[in-house]
Amino acid sequence: MSDLKLDGVIVPLLTPLRRDQSLDEAGLERLIEHALDGGVNGVFLLGSTGEFALLDHETRLQLIRAARRIVAGRVLLLAGVSEPGTRAAIEFGRRAVELGAEAVVASPPFYYHHSQADLIAHFAAIAKEVPAPLVLYNIPRNVKISLTAETVGRLMEIPDVIGLKDSAGDMAMFQAYLDLRDGRKDFSIAQGGELVAALSLARGADGLVLGPANVAPRLCRDIYDAVRAGEMERAWRLQARLGELISIHKHKSGPAGLKAACHLMGLCGPTVAAPFEELSDEQVGLVRQTLINLELL
Repeated sequence: MSDLKLDGVIVPLLTPLRRDQSLDEAGLERLIEHALDGGVNGVFLLGSTGEFALLDHETRLQLIRAARRIVAGRVLLLAGVSEPGTRAAIEFGRRAVELGAEAVVASPPFYYHHSQADLIAHFAAIAKEVPAPLVLYNIPRNVKISLTAETVGRLMEIPDVIGLKDSAGDMAMFQAYLDLRDGRKDFSIAQGGELVAALSLARGADGLVLGPANVAPRLCRDIYDAVRAGEMERAWRLQARLGELISIHKHKSGPAGLKAACHLMGLCGPTVAAPFEELSDEQVGLVRQTLINLELL
């Protein structure tokens, strides 16, 4: 059983790319250092924010290798291993661990419709065959199926399944997940929905995994610290600022908005993984104004 916890703030890292779609390692280093300077407790590679489903296999492996060198053990390093099939997830998970990932994160398999029994078998096989702790990733808007509380409860019986990142934004379901921890205190539950970040912490979430932590890691960390200190009025004010920041998600894809913001801040280029499009000049202007309003630029 692992002692790794999904506490504090974990940044689901963008994947900086050059114009030719190759990995921008210099941008990656600037982005990681920015996040660490902002107080994050972990770096999560190859999640939805990291555009994993649009990247080729070698770029994903190069990303893990480079990030491990840059992070150098300062915070927890997690790698997404989500795939449409179980065997592919296991094979990529093994490579991710070889290259330095300390834990792996997997969504339900996507493309085909699957039953909850299929999901249990999928995650159980990954936990058994990948030599690292496994975090479940619930993101129904992307994979078209949600992990039920009963399924999560079944998977919690596996010691190497150590936590859950929930990005559904459904607080009733999130509370059902939280209630499951009565049977396993070492199991972590993290919120990935920006609009319910402070509320989720107040309800008992262990941590936050928020895309805007690429841009404003200190804001995300301050929300976490305010709730932990019982300073709820401050937490709600900070939550409102986060709500304003995520307006940059509305411009085309979420990664495009975040990358535009990071480009304006001098962290990485605006290039998104094909076939995503970059923001227009007008949209970049709106992102710039948002950052100015929040004193991030």
